[in-house]
Amino acid sequence: MYKPIARASEAQSVRLYEIIINRIKAMILDGNLKVGDKLPSERELAEMFQVSRVPVREALKVLEFMEIIQNIPGDGLYLKYVDINDLLLKIDFMIETSSDIISDLFEARQAIELKAVELASARRTEADIQAMDDILNEMAADIARGGDGIQAATQFHTAISKASKNKVLTRINDLLNTLTEMSRETSLKEHGQAPVALVFHRQILEKIKEQNILEAKQLMQEHLDMTERTAFHD
Repeated sequence: MYKPIARASEAQSVRLYEIIINRIKAMILDGNLKVGDKLPSERELAEMFQVSRVPVREALKVLEFMEIIQNIPGDGLYLKYVDINDLLLKIDFMIETSSDIISDLFEARQAIELKAVELASARRTEADIQAMDDILNEMAADIARGGDGIQAATQFHTAISKASKNKVLTRINDLLNTLTEMSRETSLKEHGQAPVALVFHRQILEKIKEQNILEAKQLMQEHLDMTERTAFHD
């Protein structure tokens, strides 16, 4: 049912995560995947499609964001109980506008994260500084072990939003984490930008410590611009 992806013929002009989403749509149309069915795990899907876990994770996160699948903690991913025609329309919309969604994401991320780092620079506490420093030390250790630092990178940006002391900004950051992780995975893992991101993070933290709002925002802007240039470019 989950056939390997033939890269030579399928993946020349379409991103792998889009191919995976289209495969899931085809299985729904064929009746092989029904509303309420449990999907294989991320690892199992990667093995079935014979791709890395990165595009599988991207596809699943987009499907979850579009409320097509539901992640039940401790159990797994399920095709949601929604009208099948509505579900298929959502998939078509997502595929047709995926570039716009990613573009809109970066615009939203810039607005939110620039304001968050501005407020964090003004309002941070010593506990906030310590938390961010600990996260970056873990990111550095992960990279030294050959990891990609993705989890720590996400935690660092979340820590900045918490240091802003703005509950709405923090909540919006949490809601966007699913899609922002997609951009980080592509940038940090596939394009090898983890060490560069770590340098940016340390510089940003230093300016937050100094309560230098202007330079903290400038560094965050440069960091986000770099991420946008590398994310989702093959």
